[in-house]
Amino acid sequence: MTSAEVIFDVAPGRFDEQVVQASFKRAVVVDFWAEWCAPCRALTPVLERVVGSFKGRAVLAKVNIEQDREVAVRYGIQSIPNVKVFREGKVVGQFMGALPEPQVARILEAVIPSRADELTAEGDHLLQESKPDEAEKRYQKALQDNPQHSGALVRLGTLALEAGDLDRAQEMLSRIEENAADYDAAQGLLARIEFSRTCQQKGGRAACEQRLAEDDGDLDARYDLACCLAAEGEYGPALEQFLEIFSVDKNYRDQAPKDAMVRIFSLVGPRSELADTYRRKLAAVLY
Repeated sequence: MTSAEVIFDVAPGRFDEQVVQASFKRAVVVDFWAEWCAPCRALTPVLERVVGSFKGRAVLAKVNIEQDREVAVRYGIQSIPNVKVFREGKVVGQFMGALPEPQVARILEAVIPSRADELTAEGDHLLQESKPDEAEKRYQKALQDNPQHSGALVRLGTLALEAGDLDRAQEMLSRIEENAADYDAAQGLLARIEFSRTCQQKGGRAACEQRLAEDDGDLDARYDLACCLAAEGEYGPALEQFLEIFSVDKNYRDQAPKDAMVRIFSLVGPRSELADTYRRKLAAVLY
């Protein structure tokens, strides 16, 4: 992109076109300013350098509030300099005043997608189009840009899990750090991997069902079958089996059924209806 495309003045009456609609393609940093504003003149070169550092992932749109008072009123601009960041038609970040460049950079970096974010989003779009191989290539490129990108890691881990490659799935998901946005999702998938390993080690679902059919009181067979059910995403039936074991023997494998139920809660969502239902049933057995 040329400098004119990255930094431009918003023409009066064209804010929706040049900012709101444009923000569906890339982030738009809007600098509300006026010629008489000395702090605005001080902030302008800072914004130009920071936005330029995003290498086309964001543009800087300058709005002279003296020339477009309607937009200033619409967005509640009462003091300047005032900066707002638009993405997908909405304000996702903002600040006021001529802040130091490092602070401006931190604020904008927090709301403007990185190259790895963009590649991950492209991968998601390809997945929606049923193109998993192409999606995986995007996620891999995202990791080349940022080896710790949790979004790319959790998606690659999910693809590997769905393909039955448990070792690769575990390797990807285990790299997600505890403070990452996708950490909880990764922990849920790691639990599913553990369920899958148990199921495989016991001969698969059919073998576990056969054992339980031969002896309804075989808690080991019931536990293994519950793991198979959880591995296949049949969380309700799995929870029912784990609860049955815990009802019969609260000390079975050091309360492994209870721990398994808690892991499933994280998979289905701690506040989901299924989790709430079985949390109440578990509490009734416990107390």
